[in-house]
Parts: sequence; structure tokens; C-alpha cells
Amino acid sequence: MLRQRSTSKGKHFDRLVPEKVNLSDYQIHMVEDQKNESLKELDLNEQLRVENCQAKYNSLLKQKLMENKSQSSLFVYQRQPSKYKPYIFENECPSPVRKIAKTPYKILDAPKLKDDFYNQLIDWSMSNQIGVGLGNSVYTWNAITNETTQLLEIEAPVCISSVKWCDRSEIIAIGDDTGSVRIYDIVKAKILKTYENHNLRVGCLDWNGFNITSGSRDKNILFQDIRTNNDYELQFQSHKQEVCGLQWSPNEQFLASGGNDNNVMIQSIKMPNQSMYVFKEHVAAVKALAWSPHQTNILCSGGGTTDKCLKFWNISNGQLQNSVDTGSQICNMKWSTNTNELVTSHGYSLNQVAVWKMPKIERIATLYGHTFRVLYLSLSPDGENIVTGSGDETLRFWKLFPSKNKNSNFVNQSKLDSIRLDIR
Repeated sequence: MLRQRSTSKGKHFDRLVPEKVNLSDYQIHMVEDQKNESLKELDLNEQLRVENCQAKYNSLLKQKLMENKSQSSLFVYQRQPSKYKPYIFENECPSPVRKIAKTPYKILDAPKLKDDFYNQLIDWSMSNQIGVGLGNSVYTWNAITNETTQLLEIEAPVCISSVKWCDRSEIIAIGDDTGSVRIYDIVKAKILKTYENHNLRVGCLDWNGFNITSGSRDKNILFQDIRTNNDYELQFQSHKQEVCGLQWSPNEQFLASGGNDNNVMIQSIKMPNQSMYVFKEHVAAVKALAWSPHQTNILCSGGGTTDKCLKFWNISNGQLQNSVDTGSQICNMKWSTNTNELVTSHGYSLNQVAVWKMPKIERIATLYGHTFRVLYLSLSPDGENIVTGSGDETLRFWKLFPSKNKNSNFVNQSKLDSIRLDIR
């Protein structure tokens, strides 16, 4: 069950700090004029254990590596060399466009929220409800009334592996680790359909109208119309390993998928028998995908632990437009509907949330709070807030973007114009 935590001033929460920081994903080298002095420095991992605080560790990291640049240099290397310049995170934004709160305004406890990169366990609906998969149950938390409801519980040891709301009805799709997909109507409080066409975990889902698309560890992507009695309408068999991410384009014509084979596939609904594009530039699994709501031919993808890169693709010509090394595993991303900005959530080894200003891909905020990988991310229907989830078993709510009435030049507006979405 989801439980709210107090976030009043003066209260602090214990943080779990790992015994050892895994720096195998990138190597940090200090080049100092006086080599003997380096022997006297306390190891950064030991400092982390002594301080027992992620914030102090971040401060120490900056002090050790970013100060006295005339005496030392910081280099970040991928396991495989990249032709793109790495992006170095700093504590302060060089040119902030507005003030963004660095702490969440609400924290909910979420027991049994899995620390699993291949799951999709949080989604925010157009009716302002958050669906969360916890163990073998699905709960909703109403952002207006603060009420928590258990939708369904499946028989253990089967676990929920993905949830996704339909934006045209009060329906939620639920995938599990056996390969089943259930369609649940929250108004009727019952399961409308159950599909059992996958034979392994369904880790990602996305809707196209009343058609649910599911990606599985069995390498298949199935397209199912819930209004028919067919098992599925289309099947895509492009990936060589597990399908990690799915995202339909805003015009609902193109499906982007990311896989554990490190590839990004673009499928056209008009050409179901072959991939429109296959992008192979990532060197790790691709879970994070987001289409721009402002330029519908632009797709952003994010690579995993040994990649860490944001890549921007133009599907009009199939070209890579830009790439930025973020320095950390990219777990999820959402494009703002109110401003031309992108929010990303990260895992190994920084566990942060970052906000990027387009089109320069300039970082304007870095947020810390989770003590595990920030695997889950969803955007509120008004476009102002996000919710993040982590293996630390908490949901954290952040106010990131301005309201849409301050950005009337953007055409993609929330469908809940008349509803007050102030979450407190």
C-alpha cells in the first residue's frame, strides 16, 4: 500500500548508502602535479562510508575533482570509445532559465516496488490517478483526493511487470512476468480481457487509441485491439533480445521500440512486415524513449549502463541529429508538453533526475533524493509535475515545468484544461 511521508521542514529521512560505490561503468582519473600528495587523500568510497550521506558525497566529489582545475583534470571514459564529448554534471546550472525546486514536494512509501530495469511499474493517468505495480498487486493513488485503492491482486508468485493507462478511457493495461496482459476497467471494477500471447515477462506497454501494444522478454511486440476478439492484430519480430521500451509517436503512425540488443527500431503502422529504421549506435540496452510533442519527427532514446547517451533521431531521414553523454545509466525520460524541455531519470551510478533545455540540450537542473536507481518516471496530465519511483520503495513528486497558460505558443495542451490539478 502507498503511504505518505511527511516532508515538513526540519525532518530528515535515513538514506541507504551502499557499502561500495560501483565505478566500473566509468573511470575517474586525477592528474596532479604533486603525486605524493595523492597518497594522503582519503579514498572517495571510504569518504562515502564515513559521511553516510549522498549529498555530502556529491559535495566531496566536486571538491576533489572540480576545484583547482589548473592542478587536476577530470576525464570520463566509456567502456567503448565514443566520438561524442562527455557531458559533465555540475552542482549548479551555468545558465538557469527559472528556479526549479531541488527537493520533492511529496513522498509516498511504496513497499515492494521492484528495483528492476526491465519493468514499467508507474503511470499517471489523464484523470489524475497514479497506477503502481507493487509485488503481485496494482494500486492507484488519486492525486486529487489522496486516496489509495487496490485494483487487483494476482496469485503469487506471479508479479506485476508493467502498467499503462489508456488516455481515452478509464482503462489500465497490466502486464505480468508470465507474459499475460490484463485490461482492467476501473469504473466497472473488473478485468475486461486477458491476453496470454507472450510466453515471457511483459516489461513495457503503450496504447495507440484502443489498441494496446506489449513488448516482452520473448522478443516479440504484439498489437492488440481490445474491441475485437482477436488474439492480436499485428506482430513485430525485429529485436534479437528482450524488448525494454515502447513509445508511439504523437500522430500514432510510428512505433519506437528499444531492446536489450542495444537497438532502437522504428515501425510504421503502414508497413507492419518490416522495420522502417534500425538504429544501432547505442552500446547498451535501450529502455528510455520519448517523442518530441513539438517536433513530431524527433525521437530521443537513452542508453543503459555502458552507454549513458541521449541520442536524438530524425525519422524523416533516419539520421542521428545529436548525442550527449550524461555520465550515468538512463532509465527513463519524458518530454514536457508545456515547454521544449526533457526530463531524464538515471541509475548507476548517480541516481539522479535531470532537466534538459532544448534544442541546445543544456542541463538546467539536477535533482537528488532517491537512494536507488530512478527507474520509473511519469508526467502529470497538466504537464507541470513528475512522479519518480525507485527500488528505495518510495514515490517522489517534483514540480518541474511552468503551467501551460504561460506557454500558449505550444499547441499540445493537456486534456484537463478545466480541472484543478494542484497536488499538495
